[in-house]
Amino acid sequence: MKKWALLILGMLPFAGTANVFPPLSPQSASASPHKLFISGDNQLNDNFDVWSIDSGYAYEVIDSVDLYIGARLNNSSTNNQSGLLSGVRYHLNERITLNSSLRTNNNDTIENSSKEGPLAAELTSRVRLSEHLDIHARLDYQKQQQGVEIGLGFRF
Repeated sequence: MKKWALLILGMLPFAGTANVFPPLSPQSASASPHKLFISGDNQLNDNFDVWSIDSGYAYEVIDSVDLYIGARLNNSSTNNQSGLLSGVRYHLNERITLNSSLRTNNNDTIENSSKEGPLAAELTSRVRLSEHLDIHARLDYQKQQQGVEIGLGFRF
C-alpha cells in the first residue's frame, strides 16, 4: 500500500505538465493543408459517353491556392487521355474556382503518339450555383487539337 501511495505522489508533478489535445471538430479538420481529391467529368464524344476521373493529392500553399498532383483515367477507346497531371487551383471565393493544369497522355499506339504530343494544357473554371448544381468551362490545348467546353454539372 505504501508503494502505491509513493507511486501516486511521485506521479503528481507529471500530471500538471500533461498537454491537453485539442478536440476533433470539423473546423480543426479543415485547417489541414493536405487534401485528397477525386472528381469526375463526362463528355459526349462521337455519340459515346466518355468519363474522365481525376484523383490525387493537393497541398494548400497559401490561403486559397493549392498545388496538386494526380492521375487521370478515362474510358475512351479512340482518344485515350489517361496519364499524370499537375497544376494550380485557386479559390476566388466559396463559389468560384479556377484550375490550370499540365498533363501527360498515355498513348497506347505508335500512331497516336506521333499525332498527339505527350503534354496537354488545360484551364478550367467552376461556378457553384447551388449546393448540387454548378456551371463549368474548360479550355483544353493539345498538339493537334484544341477544345472549348461549357457545361452544367450536378454534384452529389
